[in-house]
Amino acid sequence: MVNTLVAKKMNSIDVSVDFSFQGKHYTPVITIDLDSFIQQEEPTSFHRLIANQHEIDCYSYLYEVMESSAIFYANPQGMAVEHTQNDRFDLDAYVKQARENKVINALLEIAQQEMNIADFTNNQSLKNALLQAYRLGNR
Repeated sequence: MVNTLVAKKMNSIDVSVDFSFQGKHYTPVITIDLDSFIQQEEPTSFHRLIANQHEIDCYSYLYEVMESSAIFYANPQGMAVEHTQNDRFDLDAYVKQARENKVINALLEIAQQEMNIADFTNNQSLKNALLQAYRLGNR
């Protein structure tokens, strides 16, 4: 198989909160693998993921203070770069693009098997036709 599918690189982002509790300052940071995160049936909140990785009890006052603090995003990798702006991350847009890329990769595999087409660069009309057929089948 020709390696021309949508790039499979690490899609991740650093997530942090900055808050104080009982005179102590906290800035826990974690790196989230976004591809794994969005595959969860019921994704865990970023606050809870931070708490779990930093051993903060989710039933404590410390957690309540952390949970009320804003989340900051940094160091986006892969597709996350396109959805991060001014310390804000658009998770919904990321999920939408990730799902579309998955469909496009599957359609490209079909085009490779059936028509020996390595990519859609010079075959935009075929890509559009396959996408329309896919969407018609998912109504």
